[in-house]
Amino acid sequence: MAAPARSAHPVGRPGVAPRFARAPVPWPSAVLPDELPDELPGHPGSRFEVVRVFVGEHRARLLRLGLHLLVAALPLLAILAHVFGIAPMNVTAGLLVVPLTLVTLLLGVFSPAGEERLLLAGAMWGVLATLVYDAVRLDTVYLLGWWGDFIPRVGTWILGSGPAADAGSSVVGAVVGYLWRYVGDGGGIGVAFFVLVAATGLRRWGERATVAASVTFAVFPVWTGLVATVALAPRGQQQMFPLTPATVLLSLVGHLVFGLVLGLGCARCRRLEEYWPWTPLLDLRRGAAAGPAPARPARSGDGWGPPALVTTGGDDPERTEIRPLAPPRPARTHREGARPRPLGPVSGPVRVLDMPPGPGPVVRAGPGPVPIARPVRPATGPWPHPAPLRTDPWSGPVRSRATSSAKAPPGRAGRG
Repeated sequence: MAAPARSAHPVGRPGVAPRFARAPVPWPSAVLPDELPDELPGHPGSRFEVVRVFVGEHRARLLRLGLHLLVAALPLLAILAHVFGIAPMNVTAGLLVVPLTLVTLLLGVFSPAGEERLLLAGAMWGVLATLVYDAVRLDTVYLLGWWGDFIPRVGTWILGSGPAADAGSSVVGAVVGYLWRYVGDGGGIGVAFFVLVAATGLRRWGERATVAASVTFAVFPVWTGLVATVALAPRGQQQMFPLTPATVLLSLVGHLVFGLVLGLGCARCRRLEEYWPWTPLLDLRRGAAAGPAPARPARSGDGWGPPALVTTGGDDPERTEIRPLAPPRPARTHREGARPRPLGPVSGPVRVLDMPPGPGPVVRAGPGPVPIARPVRPATGPWPHPAPLRTDPWSGPVRSRATSSAKAPPGRAGRG
């Protein structure tokens, strides 16, 4: 008789599944990796098509976010346009900044969106960072006298031909200029940075990376843009402040303080990622759509069965292993950590219940139901053993109801 053929799968220790890795499928000879149809601009799986579909599905929300970013950038752009002589600041403030700011406020009140909480948090931390920045700057301006304060002059630019146009240091110009600085400049920079952090998923790298990114953002492009505007504008130094080693160093220190406070606020802002409606850029894989990643299929192993192919290669679908399905685990009892009851027929010695003290008959269970041997009471004669003791609530332990000589309870004296 021929010996049975051995299985192609080696049998290891019980409970240990053998692992098999399948070789990756080679590329087709007619198509090179850099010539795959997925990389063609018009192919449904290309990046261009993915971006086009994403913009088409979220057009309204993206336009609304773009409006918020435009309003956040307009205060700084208005100063730049005024210094370069492109447009007076009172015109840009009256035609663009104020109307668009009112539109965004009305949208947030009557049709709020989730990401607007993110924008509000960024604006608040931007205002707070500007306050700390001015605490350092005004010390060097009014107490030490190292450079001048051009913010009241910005207020006169906004007022145009108003009553404070000729009074560069007037109270009205200072109030308007600092209001523009805190809410417009500081709040707008905070909104832009918070959107950048949420869109990229930068906070997953830790608090230090977030603070470092904020300080970098405060230096470039914010501080470098300010210095470039003063240096390149025809009347930049006359309208704002002269460029000297002291003013350059003091303005740099102020922006470093601003970036530090803004970064600490962003790192400690809770639920920041929950307000962002899309997948961060760091989570997007090559060729994946801009949305939540599809859930991976659950592994087998919920019951008995033959060995099955289970994917274990992570992102590589070609790497597989053969894993036999594990038997089901017994259900836990109500108490955590308690020993679960065995499943299936009971085997081993079984003591019969309802028997007198002492050694009783023992039977062994087979594959079927467990037989229970019970003693048979003879028709005549005394019972082989005395009746078990029971406790009467009135008279104490008695043998049985028939042989007890205790008095009946008061409530039962006249019964039966």
